[in-house]
Amino acid sequence: MAERDAEVIGAHGRRLSLRLLGSACDGCAGGCGGRCSLFAGSGRDGFELEVDDAADFPPGRRLRLRLDDQSLRQAAWRGYGRVLLGLLAGAAVGQLVGLAWGRHVDALTLICLLSGTLLAARFSKPHLPEPEILRVEADTNTDPPGEAKR
Repeated sequence: MAERDAEVIGAHGRRLSLRLLGSACDGCAGGCGGRCSLFAGSGRDGFELEVDDAADFPPGRRLRLRLDDQSLRQAAWRGYGRVLLGLLAGAAVGQLVGLAWGRHVDALTLICLLSGTLLAARFSKPHLPEPEILRVEADTNTDPPGEAKR
């Protein structure tokens, strides 16, 4: 599961502007498997997200963005699996056409392989999963650090 804390900067229509908090690698034990770049924004620490009602998120509110492993696997399939299938299907079609025609088998295989890959890539991207938005409640413990209640 990939998680990242964020703070609301502003809301514009259905777009929510967030500032990512902490490091992308916080909480990763033993490697993150590439999850640290999931919440990368266009700016250094910025991130924009489309929500149903951005008015529910006033500026300054802290949130936690979460993507579950199933959503990540589905996104990987859409991004890479379909392209791989396009590559294999294109190569198979090119091979069959070349064998049926009796000439230029290798050239037709290469041309159809590239065409199948490019077509599959065109129709499989960019559909990134939307993270789940959780509200982070303020810490109710107001004791200074290192002091316990008696």
